[in-house]
Amino acid sequence: MTDTQSFEVFLTDEASADFGEASIRADSVEFYDSGVWVTHADGRDFFPYRRVLRIREGAETAAGAGAEGSAGERRDAASGTAGAVDDTELDVE
Repeated sequence: MTDTQSFEVFLTDEASADFGEASIRADSVEFYDSGVWVTHADGRDFFPYRRVLRIREGAETAAGAGAEGSAGERRDAASGTAGAVDDTELDVE
């Protein structure tokens, strides 16, 4: 089976009310100085960092079985640097 990258983006209460969901299952997340572009099944949206609580990264197989909790890569939202970590969660403030 082929692994594809998946993310879950958790939003603040304010952003959740505007967007309609508390979290977004995303295919890709692009980090910029002022926020993140999130590509998901319904399109692409931009969220400023102040509206994002956490971004969880995990691999998902083509069959849809998630691999939550596996080792991942943490990306520092402010600097864009990356490094391997054991925990797959990133809190963005």
